[in-house]
Amino acid sequence: MKICQVWGDLSSEKSGENYPTDLFCDECFESMNPGKEDSGIVAYQDDDGSFGDTCSSCGKTTDEEEE
Repeated sequence: MKICQVWGDLSSEKSGENYPTDLFCDECFESMNPGKEDSGIVAYQDDDGSFGDTCSSCGKTTDEEEE
């Protein structure tokens, strides 16, 4: 799992909506092309448990990913 800051609603006046932070499983993270120009990821770090245990894209849990 990775905690990712992603592109959001840049027209919003709230910074949390400009670059929201979500948790993604490794499979969803890789599908977002991290490190490439067309990636929706602004920044990322390893999961530290602070964003729960469920991927915000596919719903996979930390336990399911470890299987």
